[in-house]
Amino acid sequence: MTSATSEREPGAGRARVRAADVASAAGVSISTVSLVVNDKWEGRVAVETVARVRAEVDRLGYVVDESARRLATGGAAAVAVVTPAFTNPFYARVSLGAAAALGGAFQVVFSVPEVGDDPMATLERLRGLRLAGALVAAPSPELLQVLARDLPTVVLDAPGSVAGRPRVDLDVADGAAQLARHLVGLGHQRVAFLRATPETETFRVRHAALATHLASGGASLVDVDRLVSDVDAGAAHAAALASMPALVAAGVTAVVCATDLHAYGFLRACAERGIAVPSDMSVAGFDDQPLSAYVSPPLTTVAFPADQLGREAGRMLAELIARGVDADSTASTRGAPDGGRPALAARVLPVALVVRGSTGAASR
Repeated sequence: MTSATSEREPGAGRARVRAADVASAAGVSISTVSLVVNDKWEGRVAVETVARVRAEVDRLGYVVDESARRLATGGAAAVAVVTPAFTNPFYARVSLGAAAALGGAFQVVFSVPEVGDDPMATLERLRGLRLAGALVAAPSPELLQVLARDLPTVVLDAPGSVAGRPRVDLDVADGAAQLARHLVGLGHQRVAFLRATPETETFRVRHAALATHLASGGASLVDVDRLVSDVDAGAAHAAALASMPALVAAGVTAVVCATDLHAYGFLRACAERGIAVPSDMSVAGFDDQPLSAYVSPPLTTVAFPADQLGREAGRMLAELIARGVDADSTASTRGAPDGGRPALAARVLPVALVVRGSTGAASR
């Protein structure tokens, strides 16, 4: 059986690369190329030939076209859901909401990078799927540039950073404002922020809005060295232990964490260092993960409607695909001669502060 044709991303300006091209360059048959790229060569193709074919695959940039297989079996078109880290339960809930909204009309392919993986490498692995569309959560500017310009794409949780693309955002700035007012009302004057890396736009907005609204209440956001980690409780725990002496020396009485996962690690560090929460240090987060109501003490956090975010984005993407709208179509078609419908507007979902036992009156 021969391998299907591969076509590089239209938006990347790359020429069509076929199995026949690889076969010609390597001096073998198309069926040999198929055996090699599908890892069915053992006992059929010489090792030296396999090495030669793989070298030409890499040089030419050939990617197996999985869409041909789906078309041959009547499978649904594929939609990719790309997230910064599926290990974060928030994005798992977003992805499940999106899949529910897309229903049986599409085959949903989840990007599941490990913490610290480059999401652009994941997109490269998805190129062979000839996607009908994509949902991209909390993207970096570099990631947006990699997406094909004519691929219907909806961006999630990237406030203010993706003008020109359909998107569904969370009102993270308002959530940070609610949290700042809560802490100021409790008498906290010196607050620190446990930052996330990679620092995508959603995390930058949380930090900036928190600083602004603390300042308007007469408090300050204190910059503490090494108070930054991946979105992972273990990494946050290590960062908290490393920065705890500096936090205490700086007179910090409250720490806001970029996510609830960060807060879990910080709470563990406080317990290990004998710092009582909230009497010595208040701790808060963002997301309202299911576990946040059950940690000790229960976590004060800004609740994000993850399932609704995924569902809204999934419905928006399905409509984009049905319209045949390209990824950058934002101009309204209202009143157009062809009777087209208006462009899909960006949606912003409200968030809410959930006050629990991890925040209390300032200790000093």
